[in-house]
Amino acid sequence: MSIDNRVINPALAQQLFKKSEILKRKRMGTPAAIESFPRVIKTITGLWRYSEGKKYLEELIMVEGGKRRAGFPVDAQDELMFLYQLLLDQHRILNLRGQKITANRPPGTKFTMGVR
Repeated sequence: MSIDNRVINPALAQQLFKKSEILKRKRMGTPAAIESFPRVIKTITGLWRYSEGKKYLEELIMVEGGKRRAGFPVDAQDELMFLYQLLLDQHRILNLRGQKITANRPPGTKFTMGVR
């Protein structure tokens, strides 16, 4: 019995392709909410593989005591929560593999969000 690699319904395949192209164009036009905070993105990406990354995200998400901050829009806050959960999951996976997260911050990084 031979395998037929042809598209069964070319019209349907063409329709799906057009829809995927439209969705790609829509996605490219709307950046993530957190992207309107380039300094935050730069710091998160710089600290991602270090334990400081977790601390930084925690301080962005949670407001301690009587501190007053303007905060982030709801969409950006949701994305920060997603990134935090993603980072925790990555840390768990690395722990299961026997790898450790580097405790020291990367060279040249000035992490000064909270009082140390």
